Amino acid sequence: MANFGRYKDRNPDMRAAGRMSFGNPAELYGTKECIQIVNMEEEAENRIRALCRQHKAKPYGKRTPKLPTNKIENIFGNQDRGLFAEFQEKFRENMFFKKPVLGEARECNSKPDDVTNLSRTFGRVSNAEDSLYAVVMPRKTAEQVNREYGEFHDKHIISHNHYFPSEQINRRYSQHFNRLNTFGTPLFVDHSGINVKRCLAEGEERLIIVKKPQMDLDDRTKGPLGKKYKWYPYQIPENMTFGRTSPRETDVRSLLENTAPSILSDKLARAISHLNMLRKMLQERDEFNMNQVIVALEKKDKQAIRQLPLDEIIQVMRKLNIPADAEKIRTAVSHFKLFVDEGCCSERVKYDDLCQLLSILKSLPLIGSISPTPQTIYNQDTAYRQLCADLAKKPVEGPILRHPHKSPVQQDVDDTHVTDVLNPELSTLCGLWPSDFKVLRCKDEIERIFKGILSKDDFESIWTNLMGEHKDQDSMASVAQFRAEMKKISNQTE
Repeated sequence: MANFGRYKDRNPDMRAAGRMSFGNPAELYGTKECIQIVNMEEEAENRIRALCRQHKAKPYGKRTPKLPTNKIENIFGNQDRGLFAEFQEKFRENMFFKKPVLGEARECNSKPDDVTNLSRTFGRVSNAEDSLYAVVMPRKTAEQVNREYGEFHDKHIISHNHYFPSEQINRRYSQHFNRLNTFGTPLFVDHSGINVKRCLAEGEERLIIVKKPQMDLDDRTKGPLGKKYKWYPYQIPENMTFGRTSPRETDVRSLLENTAPSILSDKLARAISHLNMLRKMLQERDEFNMNQVIVALEKKDKQAIRQLPLDEIIQVMRKLNIPADAEKIRTAVSHFKLFVDEGCCSERVKYDDLCQLLSILKSLPLIGSISPTPQTIYNQDTAYRQLCADLAKKPVEGPILRHPHKSPVQQDVDDTHVTDVLNPELSTLCGLWPSDFKVLRCKDEIERIFKGILSKDDFESIWTNLMGEHKDQDSMASVAQFRAEMKKISNQTE
C-alpha cells in the first residue's frame, strides 16, 4: 500500500498477489474455485482424452520396430540438394574453416596476382659453394652469439620467465615508474672507487725506503693497486715450450717402411724384441739350463695341471736371475695364445709352452706382418652386401613372460593343440598324459614297465649306459630317456 497511487495499473483485470478475490469473507474458496475456466471446449477435450487413455488396450508381446523412412544415401548424398544448397554449404565451410585446400597454398590478398610461389623465390640467395649445414646454421663468432642471446633474452623472460643468475627481476610496471631509480635516503658514495684508491695510497710527504730484492718480489707476487695482476713479468718467446713434449705420430721407421703408425704393432714389436733378447742372454749363460726353470715351476704347481699365474712365473724367473719384463711377457704370451681364461679371475699360463719360447733350441712361431694393413683393403662393403647382411641379423626378441609355476597336468593341458584332439595318440586314449613319460622313476618301476619288451641282460646294459650319461638324477630315469637310449643302441647294432 506504500506505492498506492504512484504507478498506473496497466492490467486492472489481473488479480494482485495476496489480494482476496471475493469481497465477502464468508465465501472463502480454494485455489481450484478461484481459477476461472475460460474455454469449456478445452475442458471437455481433456476429459475425453483421459477416458481414452484409461480404456486404451495395453500392448503385449514384442513391439513392431519402427522402420526409418529416409535412407542413408539420401541423407549423405547430393541427390536432393540444389545448386543454392551446395553454394550455401561451401560458403559456410569457407567462412568457418579457413584452411587451404589440400595441395594448394593459402590465398593471400595482400600481394599481386602475378606473384606466386612458383613464379618468385623468397629469401636470401645462397652461394653454390656453401654447404647445407652452413645455410641452415650459419657460422657465427662467440661475440655474435652472445650479443644475439642478450637481445633475445628480453623475449625469453616473457615466454619462459627465465633470468640470468643475480639478474634483477623486471616486473614491467607502468611508464611513470623507473626501476633504475634508487629508493630511500641517497648516500653520496663514489661508485668509481677513485676516492678509495686515494685513501689507500700512501702520502707523498712520507718517505719509505724499500730494498730492491723486496721490491722485485712484490712485483712478482703482488698485483699493483688499480692495475691488472701480471703473474710473470718477463717476456717469453713464442716458440719456447715447457714440460714434456708428446710423441709424434710418425717416426723414421714408419717413413722408411712406408707404413702407418700403430700403437698395438709397436707394443707387439717391443715384446718380441724383449723375448729375443732373453733367448740370446740365456744362450750365452753356461751354467743355465731350461730344466731348472721347469722344475722350479713344477714345485709352484701344487695341482699338477701344468699351468700357473703369470705373476708367479715372473717371480720364479727373477729368482733365477732372468730379467723378464712382466708387461712385455704378457703381450707376447697373449699374442701366441698361451693364456687359459684370459682376463678372468682364474687366468693362467701354460708354462711348458712359455719355456719353449725362451729356449734357443726351438725357433719362434711365425709372427706374420705386425704393421697395420691399409684400411682400403678391408673397405669392401657395398650397399648390396650391407643389405644382405641384414638377413643374417637376429631379430630383437620380445619380453620373456614368466608364468607362474604350473603342475605337469596343467602344462599338458596348455600344450594340447587341435591336432592332438583330432588325432590322439594311443597312450592318450589309454589315459596317459605326455608328462607321464618325462617323470623320473626308479629302476624297479622302469624294469616293470619294460618287462615284456627287453630281457634282463639288455635292460641292465641300457640302464648302465643311461646312468653313465645322467649322473645327476640320483639313479632315476624317465620312460622317454629310456626309449631314446634303446633307439640309439639299436641304431648302433644295425
